[in-house]
Amino acid sequence: MKKVLLGTTALAVAGMVAGGAANAAEEPITAGIGGYYKAAMAFLSEDNDAGQFADNRNSHALGQDIEIGISGSTTLDNGMTVGFVANIEGNGGTGTGSAALDERWLFFRGGFGQFRIGTTESARQEMTNFAPNGAWNFGVNTPFFIFANPGNATFFNVRTYDDGLGNEDNMKVIYFSPTFNGFRIGASYAPDDNNQQQYGGNTTDVVGALQNNASISAEFAHDFGSVNIRLMAGYEQYVVETCNAAANVQTCEDDPASTQFGGTLNFGEWSIGGGWLETEQIALAASGAGRDRTDYDLGISYWSGPIGVGLQWGHAEIDVADGTQDELDIYALNATYVIGPGIDVEAQIDMGEFDDGTTGENLDNDWTSLLIGTSVSF
Repeated sequence: MKKVLLGTTALAVAGMVAGGAANAAEEPITAGIGGYYKAAMAFLSEDNDAGQFADNRNSHALGQDIEIGISGSTTLDNGMTVGFVANIEGNGGTGTGSAALDERWLFFRGGFGQFRIGTTESARQEMTNFAPNGAWNFGVNTPFFIFANPGNATFFNVRTYDDGLGNEDNMKVIYFSPTFNGFRIGASYAPDDNNQQQYGGNTTDVVGALQNNASISAEFAHDFGSVNIRLMAGYEQYVVETCNAAANVQTCEDDPASTQFGGTLNFGEWSIGGGWLETEQIALAASGAGRDRTDYDLGISYWSGPIGVGLQWGHAEIDVADGTQDELDIYALNATYVIGPGIDVEAQIDMGEFDDGTTGENLDNDWTSLLIGTSVSF
């Protein structure tokens, strides 16, 4: 994987050099600002063995998500475009904390494709195919506004994008090829799981840490008259730096990997499709056998003018160390109304069911929630 990526990178650099040098007539990079503010309120009813609204959970809640992006680019006389992206994540996590700088990278784009370097998602995750949706804020696989508590910290939501193995925005190099007859490929590589290795960050191996994060992905997108189809497949692999403090104890999958497939069919105002992601877990089962997590989603949406409506189902299951399996199902009906450029209101009704395989019904949980939200982008 690394040899392929390094060879591709060399070709990209050669293409940039061959394009010619900049001259005084070319414009310098100019930057602009954009971003969004999302907010939502939830009304929830949860029920497990301890009773409705168990563990003193709130029956209603508020949430927000903020991101401000600064980006800029310029096109040189040789046709190559050079630019950068820097996102500032606001209100990340709980309380008043903020994730500060989120993804940021620079890029070179031209006839050779696109070459990036920075802290950003892998090629596999970048080319993810989601189930069609009727709301940007909500959905069975959304990273925004997960108010219900599935009953197990392992499950945050159904995810067919981030495999959860390491830092999705570690420092990496990425290459995306040009599109040929609807086909495009991407590859990425990160030396380790950090945002950078300088300033003393190039440390020795750490127990449980990951390195040599490499991915490759491919997609096909094409219009067949009034019908559009998109298909994707991706593979991502990691290397565990050190499994256990005791060298003679083997409790890890040394080379955990993720495999992904997805597709969407668009016809007129309708879309139907979904995604599937299987990820090897780092910790082995008590028997020494490997463990997997599998997520998949399916959705159908209808968008006409300012109105969007979507119906989704998502499922996640994970092998537990004791040999049992935990499962999560989420069903969602959502809608959006765009009231102006970059301004919309959204709503969703969802139902979830968590089945804990280890403790029988002790941690099983069902919930129903009503979500109302808005999004303002600029």
